[in-house]
Amino acid sequence: MSEALQILNEVATTGSGALALIVERSGSAPRGIGAMLLLRPDGSCSGTVGGGSLEQQILEALSRIEQDGHGVIRSFQLLPEQDGMPCGGRLTLLLAKLSAPAIPVFAAAAASLEAGNGCTLQVCLDESGQACWSVDLPEPAAMQRYSIPLQPVPGLLICGAGHIGQALAPMALIAGFKVTVLDDRTELLGADRFPAPVTTVAVAEFEHCLPCQQITPATAVLIMTYGHQYDRTVLEQALATQAGYIGMVGSKRKRSELFSQLRADGVSDADLDRVHCPVGLAIGAQTPAEIAVSILAEMIAVRRGKQ
Repeated sequence: MSEALQILNEVATTGSGALALIVERSGSAPRGIGAMLLLRPDGSCSGTVGGGSLEQQILEALSRIEQDGHGVIRSFQLLPEQDGMPCGGRLTLLLAKLSAPAIPVFAAAAASLEAGNGCTLQVCLDESGQACWSVDLPEPAAMQRYSIPLQPVPGLLICGAGHIGQALAPMALIAGFKVTVLDDRTELLGADRFPAPVTTVAVAEFEHCLPCQQITPATAVLIMTYGHQYDRTVLEQALATQAGYIGMVGSKRKRSELFSQLRADGVSDADLDRVHCPVGLAIGAQTPAEIAVSILAEMIAVRRGKQ
């Protein structure tokens, strides 16, 4: 589960604690707009807005807000002499106490992200320093109002439950992906290989295995079956979707041969350009775990617009 979704769900359940939310960013900074840090009433916390001395100052401010309930907007210049952080950027954060009215708003935002849709979290402070929240629709005119775009939870469909998939699934969960594994070899889909919350789907065959899955631009499809013919049939299905990332395990020779066949069958170069094959960043990976790291790194790079 992504960090933002975890916090949204917790607030939707409890409506308590104090929240730090990055609402503006300029220059170099460790986190971007939308990053959150939740301070619970028991003193524990979830999420991060950058760590280091900056976060320590923010936690201290949240503790005071938890007591007096008066929200504030604070800006931080990330300089060594001020915050012990030589990034050189600037962050503006909203620090606010949470209450019951936040529950339905955060629940709606969480539901939108889980459904694979982005949303915009609107927040403003009223004259008494109380935070007013809404989703997508802005609050009435206020002195300080911010629109925070929240990205949908990235999905990962792993087509093939072999060694690389088994290594990748838990890593992808930690990185915030919602992971589903598909295979026709049911013996490989047990909880000993893919513990919850990985979803496993036993398919009768790889033909027509993707249409029943919810695939959006926030979805990554990774093809690593046990046969070239199955890789091809899954790839053809993936190219018919809006998947934001399509990766296929294989050598450059395999790619050349398969792509030639697909071109002969009318698949365009524009479609084939969507496919990452050989999959993963070129880090010299050899073991299943190393290959999984390279694949995860590439998916994150694509998701963050770095590739």
